[in-house]
Amino acid sequence: MLGQLLKNDFVKNTSTLFSGLLVVQLLNFLFALILPRYCLPSDFAVLGIFTSLVLILNELVNAKLDMAVMLPEDTAEASSIVHAAYTGAGIFSIFLIIPAGLLAWFYQTAYLLIPLTVWLSGIQQPIVVWLNKTGQYKRISTLRIIQVATTIPATLLLLIVQVPHALIIGFCMGIAAAALFSLRYFQPRFNITLLRDKLREYGQFPRYGTWSALINNLSRNSIPLLLAQFFSSGTVGIYSYATRLLGAPSGLYTGAVGQVYWQAASKKDNRELRKSTLRLMAWTLLLACIPAIAIAVYGQEIFAVLFGNVWREAGKVAQYLILWYVAGLFITPVSVVLDVRNKLSFELKYNIVLFIGRAAAIVAGGLTGNFYISLLLFVAFSMLMHIYLLYFIYFKVLQDEYPA
Repeated sequence: MLGQLLKNDFVKNTSTLFSGLLVVQLLNFLFALILPRYCLPSDFAVLGIFTSLVLILNELVNAKLDMAVMLPEDTAEASSIVHAAYTGAGIFSIFLIIPAGLLAWFYQTAYLLIPLTVWLSGIQQPIVVWLNKTGQYKRISTLRIIQVATTIPATLLLLIVQVPHALIIGFCMGIAAAALFSLRYFQPRFNITLLRDKLREYGQFPRYGTWSALINNLSRNSIPLLLAQFFSSGTVGIYSYATRLLGAPSGLYTGAVGQVYWQAASKKDNRELRKSTLRLMAWTLLLACIPAIAIAVYGQEIFAVLFGNVWREAGKVAQYLILWYVAGLFITPVSVVLDVRNKLSFELKYNIVLFIGRAAAIVAGGLTGNFYISLLLFVAFSMLMHIYLLYFIYFKVLQDEYPA
C-alpha cells in the first residue's frame, strides 16, 4: 500500500513539474522560432560562451551546500543549510568582480554581468532544493515560468531597439526575476559563522561535490569554448543554436523527473529505488524512441522547415548530437543517487575521466579541421561513459547490501 502511494505521489509530483516545464519549453520553442529573424549565428556563439561560463561558475557559488539541503530529516537543519549556501554565494560572487572586469576589458563588456548573474543563481539554487524537499512543486514551476516569461519579452524588446548583447542581457534579466521572486518563499540570511559550521559538517560536498560538479559542467559547457579554438564563430553559433533546441525537450523531461526522483532517492531504500529506476528507464525509452529517430533521420529537413534553410546546418549538428541527448534522458535524473548515497568520491573520479575524454575528443577532431569528427568523437565517448555510469548505479550503488 505504501509502495503504491509513493508511486502515485511520484506521478503526481512529476506531472506538476512537467506541466510547468511544458509551458516553459513551449514558450522557449516559440522564442526559438523568432530569434533567427533578429540574430546571426555569431550572436548565439557569444551567448553560448557567456552562458557556459555562468553555468560552470554556478557549480562553485554555493560550495554544493545546496545539494546538502535535501539530506537532513529535520527541516530546521535543512533551513540552516540554505542560509549557509546563501552566504557562500554572496562571498563567492564578490571574488568574481575582478576576473569579470578583466574579461570585459579584453573581450566583451557583457562579461561584467557575470558576478551579478552567478550571485542571483546562488540565491535561487538552494531555495529550489528547499522547495523540492518540502514538496512545493507548484512553486518550483512558478519560478521557472517567471524566468522564461521575463527573458523572452525583455530579449525581444532589447533586440528590436538594437541594444548590444541583447541575448545576454535578456538571459540575465530572467534569472534576476526568478531569484527575486524565490525570496517570497524563503528569506535567507547572511551568516558567516553558520557557513563555516556547515562547511565543516557537510565537508564531503565542498570537498568532492563541488569539484565533481564543476568538472562535469566544464566537460559539457566548455564545448563552445573548445570549438571556438578550431572553428569559426558561425560554426560555434550553429552548434549553440542546435543544443538550445535539443536541450528544450530533454530539459523538460529531466527537469521534472529528476527533481521528484531526487526526493524519492533521499527517502526510499535501495530495493524500492531499484524498482523505481527500472520503471523510469522503461518509460524514458518509450518516450524518447520516436522523436530521437525523427531527428536522427530528418534533422536537416526539420530545421530547414521550422527555421529557414540557413539553419539546415544546425539540423545536421542535431543529427550528430541526438544520441548524446537521449543518453542524458536516462542518466541525468538517476545520477543524484551518487549524492544521496554518498558516492561523491567515485563521482569526482568519473567526472575527471569524462572531462579529459571529452576535451580530447574535441581537440582531436579540431586538429583534423573537421567539425563533425569532433562531434562524433565527443558523442561516442560520452555515450560509453554514460552507459558505464548507469551500470554502476543500478548494479553497484543500489545493491541491497548497500545501506540506504
